[in-house]
Amino acid sequence: MQITIRPIATYAEYLACEQLQRLVWGSDFTVPLNMLVTVQRNGGLVLGAFAGNELVGFVFGFLARTADGRLKHASHMAAVRPDLRDLRIGERLKRAQREFVRSQDLELITWTFDPLLARNAHLNIHKLGAICRTYMRNVYGPEPELLDGILPSDRFQVEWWVVQSPVDRPPTEHVATAPLINPSLDAPPDIGHEPVVRLRIPLDFSAIQQHDPGAAQAWRYHFRSCAEAAFAAGYVVVDFGRIDPTFGAYVLVKSGS
Repeated sequence: MQITIRPIATYAEYLACEQLQRLVWGSDFTVPLNMLVTVQRNGGLVLGAFAGNELVGFVFGFLARTADGRLKHASHMAAVRPDLRDLRIGERLKRAQREFVRSQDLELITWTFDPLLARNAHLNIHKLGAICRTYMRNVYGPEPELLDGILPSDRFQVEWWVVQSPVDRPPTEHVATAPLINPSLDAPPDIGHEPVVRLRIPLDFSAIQQHDPGAAQAWRYHFRSCAEAAFAAGYVVVDFGRIDPTFGAYVLVKSGS
């Protein structure tokens, strides 16, 4: 399948973007056409992935500021039609977004994602090379579509530096022997002082959400305590990989080490 990446431009394409949002997230999470058009015309970006004339993916972001007042690009939404998610369309959209931001002479793109979703971690952290040192609690309120609203919408806020990341990945041989700070779901995090550590998550958290709500909630609060403790100790997430058929792990390095 040939995919073309380009800015969304026509009324019909913006309307298709609304429809794709409803397909992926439902009607309660739709950014309307008029907002998409306004952002596109005022320094933001609504980028589409097209199979012929059909919109099959998009990424949407806008100009924003960092805490210290510098301009950045805030990437708010990215989606690919569910049956096409193994074709690297999402990765291509993000890399095209990066080139657009580079053309604006900006240095930084930020966005949020659920850190317990291994598929997103693999794309955002491992493949794209974003880093994370910010954990955000319950950003959008309880997840309404799952677990009767009992699961907080915690998120990683990642930084994707357009030119060069301020933190390097460690050598592969150091990752393989790096200790896990959360080897048990029932124990508090063991942060220690190692230059490289790992923080594990289940590879299929979505299945846990569907079949064992109590375990999903336990994972949310366990991971929250571990990530917050690691970030407070100066660690930064720089990579993600599979440990075994059940678990993956974030790779964290001590800032300045």
